[in-house]
Amino acid sequence: MLIIGGCLMSITDLTSMSESQLSQRKEINERLSKLQEEISDYCYQCAKCTSGCEAHKLLELEPHKMVALLKRGLIDEMVNSDIIWTCMSCFKCRERCPQKVAPVDVLFALKNMAVAIGKQIPGNYTAWLQSVLSTGLVQEIKSVSTHDNKTKNRLDLGLPDISKPADPTKFMGMLSKLAVEKV
Repeated sequence: MLIIGGCLMSITDLTSMSESQLSQRKEINERLSKLQEEISDYCYQCAKCTSGCEAHKLLELEPHKMVALLKRGLIDEMVNSDIIWTCMSCFKCRERCPQKVAPVDVLFALKNMAVAIGKQIPGNYTAWLQSVLSTGLVQEIKSVSTHDNKTKNRLDLGLPDISKPADPTKFMGMLSKLAVEKV
């Protein structure tokens, strides 16, 4: 579930929209403009955000460059880029920034805008979100192979069972508030 324009929506609702949402796009545009003004005053491109970014290590996302593009007003280019979907939402960019600029906020707003204008969300991202929203897990629980080629599960390894949310609806609501906060 995502919160856009004050409305609580499931990821299925957002990915299956047949028309662009003009009012939501306007609101997101206003938030991006506000971020653009604020970031211009604070970010001096030290790249500390990028040095801690998990997506940079794996997928070459460079948060400081995303901030630079926002400062230059290249919002449409970023919305149409698949790079915005590589952010892992670890918030390390926010923690590391000496100026308290949060590239993750920019990326959330860009993702919301992409959805609001009807841009296709990458399939793996949608599947990942659906899995987290429905089970609380990024992927299914799997067995592992040992060095002597034996298969072991959590119980065999002495690991506890993975707990699931007691109230899935409440869990989804809390997760939505955390994952897609208004910028």
